[in-house]
This record gives sequence, C-alpha cells and structure tokens, in this order.
Amino acid sequence: MVRLSMRKCILSLLFLVGLANCAFAQEFRFTTTVSSNTVALDESFQIQFMLENGVNITGLTLPDLKDFDIVQGPFEQRGQSIMNGRRSEYYAVLFALRPKRLGSFTIPAAQARVNGNLVKSNPVLVEVKKASSQAQQQMQQQMQQLQQQQQQGTGAYAPRNRGGDEAVDGILRKGENVNEKLRKNIFVKVEVDKTNLYEGDQLTATYKLYTRLPTNSSVTKVPAFKGFSAKDIDLPNPPQPTEEVVNGVPFKVFTIRKTLLFPLQSGTLELEPVEVDNQVRLVKIVQNKHNKGGSGRDPFEDFFNDPAFKDPFYDDFFNRADVEYEDVPYKTQCNPVNITVKPLPAEGRPESFNGAVGKFTMDAVVDKTKLSTDDALTLKVTISGQGNVNLLNTPKLNVPTGFEKYDPKVTDNIEKNSNPLSGSRTFEFVLMPTEAGNHVIPAVEFSYFDPVANTYKTVKSAPFTIAISQGKKVKSEKQDFSVGRNELTNIEYGILPWVKKQTWFITSPLFYGLLLLPLLVFAGMTYYKRRKDYNTTNAALLKHRYANKVALKRLELAARYLKEGKDKAFYEETSRAVWGYLSHKLKIPFADLSKQLIQEKLAARSINGSNTSELFELIDNCEVALYAPGQDNRRMQGTYEKAVSIISNLEDALKN
Repeated sequence: MVRLSMRKCILSLLFLVGLANCAFAQEFRFTTTVSSNTVALDESFQIQFMLENGVNITGLTLPDLKDFDIVQGPFEQRGQSIMNGRRSEYYAVLFALRPKRLGSFTIPAAQARVNGNLVKSNPVLVEVKKASSQAQQQMQQQMQQLQQQQQQGTGAYAPRNRGGDEAVDGILRKGENVNEKLRKNIFVKVEVDKTNLYEGDQLTATYKLYTRLPTNSSVTKVPAFKGFSAKDIDLPNPPQPTEEVVNGVPFKVFTIRKTLLFPLQSGTLELEPVEVDNQVRLVKIVQNKHNKGGSGRDPFEDFFNDPAFKDPFYDDFFNRADVEYEDVPYKTQCNPVNITVKPLPAEGRPESFNGAVGKFTMDAVVDKTKLSTDDALTLKVTISGQGNVNLLNTPKLNVPTGFEKYDPKVTDNIEKNSNPLSGSRTFEFVLMPTEAGNHVIPAVEFSYFDPVANTYKTVKSAPFTIAISQGKKVKSEKQDFSVGRNELTNIEYGILPWVKKQTWFITSPLFYGLLLLPLLVFAGMTYYKRRKDYNTTNAALLKHRYANKVALKRLELAARYLKEGKDKAFYEETSRAVWGYLSHKLKIPFADLSKQLIQEKLAARSINGSNTSELFELIDNCEVALYAPGQDNRRMQGTYEKAVSIISNLEDALKN
C-alpha cells in the first residue's frame, strides 16, 4: 500500500508539472521570421527575432549572420496587444539584411535566457536567387513612367506598386506645409446607417481611420453614447486595413469601433467624436554630393533607383546618409453626428406593449399540464427576432387565483456580431398551485413596434388548461373572527399555581451563580487573550480562511456603486475584491501578484481551464473599463454577477 501511494504521488506530481509546462508553452513564444524566404541577390529583406510573453528576459544572443550584409539594424521594439480580452507583451529585434552570394542558407536559432531558463527560436531557411529579367523589365517600365510624370509636372514620384503611394505621400518636400499635408492624408470619420429613427430602433455607428501616411495611431477618447444603449461588435485584433477611394484618392482604412446603438429617449441625440493620436513619420530627402554642384538633378531620382525601395520593408531604410525622417505628433477627431429620435406613436399602442422595437416572434410553453398542489409549474416564454433583444422587458402574465407567481428567470441568447442585433430572450415563470381543480392560465400576449411597417403588432399564445390534484399539503383555512368566535377566557381568581414560593437566597441558584462569576470572567479573559495571540501569530492563515468572506464583502460595496451608477468606483472595487481574494487565498503578497504567478499557483492545485480563463477575462475587462468610462448598467451588472460566480467557483475548487 505504501509503494502504491508513493507511485500515485509521483504520477500526480508529473501530471502537474506537465500542466504547468503546457500553460507556459501556450503563453510564451520565441520565433524567428523573415519577410521572404526567397530573395534576389541584390534585394534586401527583413529578419525579426520576437519573444512574446517572456518574463525577465536577459542575455539575448543573436545567430551568426556571416552570409549576409547588415544593411540596417538592430532595431528594438517593445509593446503589448489585446486579443480576445487577453493582454500579451512582446520584445523584438529586427535587422535589414542583404545576401552576399547565391545559394541556400540556414540562419541558426537565436538564444535567450527567460526567467533563468535558456530558450531557442526556430532556424530559418533563405534561398538566394538571381534577379529575374521580368523584375528588371518592370523596374525599367516604372522608371520610364516616373520620368514621364516628372516631365509632365504631376508630382507623382512613386511607382504604382503596393505601398508605393504611402511611401511617396510620406515624403515632405521643400516648402510643403506639414499641417496641411497631415490634414489631407489622415482623418477620422464616423458612418451611420440612419440619422432619423424611432425610439428603441437600431442604428449602426462605424468609426474609421483613413490614412495615406506611415503612422502609429492610438485611440485616446471614445464616445460615451449618452442616451443610447450600446453593444460593440468584435473587430479583428490587430486591425486589418481595407482600401477605399475618397474623392478619387485611395486610402488605407482601419475600423476603430463598430457599435449597435438603441436610443433610449426621443429628441436630438449627439454621437460624440472619437479622438486619435498619431505619430506620423515624414521623410526628408537631403541633397547628396551629386546635387551640391547645382546640376539640377532631382534628388528623388537616386532615391527611387535604390534597390532598397523595392523591398516591402523600405520604411526601415530611411535612416540613410541622404535621407532624414521626422516623427510628427498629430491629433485628429471626427465630427459629431446629430441623430433625430422620434417618439413611438401613441395611436394604436396595445396595452401589452412594453418597449419592444423590431421584428419578433413568441413561443410560450408549460412543462406540465397535470400536477398536484405539492409540485411547481414552469411557464417558459421565449421572444426571438431582430431588434432591441437586450432591452426586452418582462411580458405581462395574468395568473389565476389558484397559483402563486414568482419573479421570472431571464436568459439571453444573442447571436455574436449579428447586425442587426438578433437573438432571443427567455423568461421562465415558476407557478405554485394552491388549489385543486382545473385552472386555465390565460394566453400570453406580447406586442412590439415594427419600424419598417410603422405599426404595432401583437402575437398571442394559446391558453393553458392545468389539471391540479390535491397533494399532501393542505391549504390552511383563514382564521374566523366572526361573532362568537373571539371570546375572552374565564378570569381566574386567587393565587395561580405557577406563582413561585418564597425561598432563602443562600439556597437559590442565583447565589451559586454569583460565586462562579469570577471564575467565568477569568476563563473568558484567558480565552480572549489566547485567541488574540493566535490571530496575531496566524494572520496569514486567517486571511486564507476568510478570503471568500472578505471578497464577497467588498463585492457588496461594489453592488452599491452599481446601483448608484458610479462605474469607475464599481470597477475599482470589483478589481480590488478579485485581487485581494487571490492574494489571501493563494498566500501571495499583494506586491508580488502577477497573472503568471497566479496561473502557476492554480495549476499546482490542478485548477485550470474555464476557471482561469474566465478569471483573467474578468480582470482584463475591469482594467479596460477603468480606462474607458461610460459603461452601461447592464454590462456592469454582468461583470458583478461574473465576479461573484468566479470567486464562488474558485472557492469550491480550492476547497476540494
């Protein structure tokens, strides 16, 4: 038995180590990538060594690049990105290389020390070929077009290839106004599918960044959507550009935000602008030795004859002797948009209408038609369709006197990224029968306003006939207070039998109780002192034991902020409750808390999967909400319920 137990312990330990290694492998990556695995002898290409989600990166050793000339580099890049609600960090080193000779060359793996462990990237194969005659002919044709454009004075200096227009627009020529150049080539625009609609109807707002310049952009202000209920559509991360032609000029377009909006009030509502900070890299061509003599030769001609310009990573070659670049900050914002919201018509409004706008269907069913007074009946009403599904109110339910009705359970099933918003909301009513017999539950009626047909529509279910038999529970009769049923009892005269007789104090229990009182006080003080000493010496253990109670107490304060509409205070208190619970429960000092350490601690306790993913998603949502105020109350309510559920699930898992 002892040998078997030892074997089980060893296997469990190996399993936990494997889980920890798998979690680390999913988070951390060390890769080597090149812009192209096949290059010409006179072409340049880019190589990148990237470490993602590395901790304590030290001692990065790059491979031997003896078969290549380093044109530029090394360049270091650090940053972070958010994908599906999870934040990742990266560190990259980049080079621009040019091959020395023909052949196939393997660039060895780079090495780095991450958190004390030696890790390696993947090797990369690069094949160097001769430049094709077709490529040379294309280059000659481009140069001929360039010369023709220069002679015609069109000012278009770039060949018509992918990325070429952006490169030329990024060149700042002598005497050119910087602000005017930025204004024409970078702007933000909001597109709405309608500006005149009914209250509760849907409109879609899409915020886009248009650019023809190389820029690094970040959104610094997002609209609050006051007067609207908002639901964002998930966008690819990182953003994928598209191309649009504006006034005959092609632009790269990045969708910043796409939101489904439902006006909550009538009148004129304003969509606030979004603000974007840009760091625009503008290039200046410095006259070289060829132009110092005043030969009149265009300095751009040598620039475009450079083979580096043909490389898709040409932007990295602007740090040449005859080229200077300048990073110019530029803030831009779109214009606000006014939305006219009409009130819903009062004429023809049904009594069962409670704010639904769109196009819906309804399904109402009961789980049973025969039961006893000891059972419960569930009436499920499902409303499906397109419109403000997330704002549907509880339909009115007329229940006969033979039932007791409880508040319904509400469940949403919203189709992800649907536009218009589509899905269903289910209301589950629990009905408790109180009387035997045949009872009829009237038909459930639901009304909505159809903005396309500009009229109200009503759907009904069939009535439900319920047969109820008498169970073990008997209905209590109401107390009768009629005449003759509420008389006083007879008055008794004389000494009643329960009156105590006179006794001596020394023989009473109170006397002996007073004698024991000093001993009880001494025992109580001794217990209190030992308990206090125990609490002092075992503070960490007590924090561990009562971590769940402390977290739920903090969430009660967060619930109060939720009711008061204080979104920032709500997310701060929710985040504080989650981090405090993890610090106390996992016995980690608050200053040392990190996602990786928490994941390692949970993995060591065989806790992984949805528990950890939902936990980190909740933490990320709280962090993002702190920097993007104006969250709606329904989203805050969902965050609060998710926090309570996650802490309760972790508490159960850690107990087991």
